[in-house]
Amino acid sequence: MINLVEKYYKIESCAKEGEETIFRIALMPDYCAYKGHFPGNPVSPGVCNIQMIKELAEKVIGLRTFIAYIAQCRFSAVITPDLNPFLTVGLLISGSENLFKVKASISDGEQTFMEFKGELTTML
Repeated sequence: MINLVEKYYKIESCAKEGEETIFRIALMPDYCAYKGHFPGNPVSPGVCNIQMIKELAEKVIGLRTFIAYIAQCRFSAVITPDLNPFLTVGLLISGSENLFKVKASISDGEQTFMEFKGELTTML
């Protein structure tokens, strides 16, 4: 998959809060996937949100990774670029070398839209 930064989302800020890294992101409503998902009522594709978490984790880790395992991926509410233009992505990452455990959430500060637990690897 291609990188989605500056296409699907833009990083507004990044900060460490204890062991968690918090990204403030802005969705880009003109991203091409919204034309088909769904015309006139854009909904953020789940696969794009998973890829965004992976890319943000790579920024924290400093290495290119691959998704090795998804233990949990719960979508609890729909994200739309019109109603939710700014999101918070929280990441807890542990591990080193070639295997990293990632726990992530996507919210708007009030509502959680997605929770993710999985493993990233630097090797296939």
